[in-house]
Amino acid sequence: MYLCTMRILIVSATVFELQPLLDELGVKNGQAVKHRSHEVHFLHTGVGMTQTAYALTKELRNSYNLVINAGIAGSFYRGIKVGEVVQVISDCIVELGAEDDEEFIPFKDLSLPGKNTFSNSSHLITATLDELKKVMGATVNKVHGNENSISLLLKRFDVEVETMEGAAMALVCEQEQVPYLQIRSISNYVTKRNRDAWDIPLAIKNLNTALLQLLNEIA
Repeated sequence: MYLCTMRILIVSATVFELQPLLDELGVKNGQAVKHRSHEVHFLHTGVGMTQTAYALTKELRNSYNLVINAGIAGSFYRGIKVGEVVQVISDCIVELGAEDDEEFIPFKDLSLPGKNTFSNSSHLITATLDELKKVMGATVNKVHGNENSISLLLKRFDVEVETMEGAAMALVCEQEQVPYLQIRSISNYVTKRNRDAWDIPLAIKNLNTALLQLLNEIA
């Protein structure tokens, strides 16, 4: 159950991914804003799992009722359109494991403490979230741009989108017992690197539209 007034933290790797929303809400110098009955804060962590884990752990020394991780992402499948906004309901640190010559041993098979797979914990229901396609995410240190490595990844893991922060955010929130969800907008397909085929402005525009709608719907 959510409180009538919530402290919401929106987390992104970079400022530019959320700039339209910051402008719409009149956010100045990273300060929190009141939106409807809620207090909305923003955190820009830097790119990657390590920076995200550090910055978010530090920020969660403050009290929040909900963390929303938002940003752009790549899609492994053409069934998800460039510019489409999706909800990542499960995320995995796919590189965590071990090599045995040509064989990859997933983390879950290593009998080590901890885990590398995380599921959305917010249980938040709104019209916007209900309309978003639900996908499985791969969190990586190195974005894929080689057809062979992409093929191997998709054989090993049932994933649809790729980010560099999602699972790190989920791990921190689970450890700190803060509900979270992850919203991503597709800027490109995960193929051999071709920046000319990306549409980052469209992805950012649609992401921020969806985030504003979501904030308006949280009761």
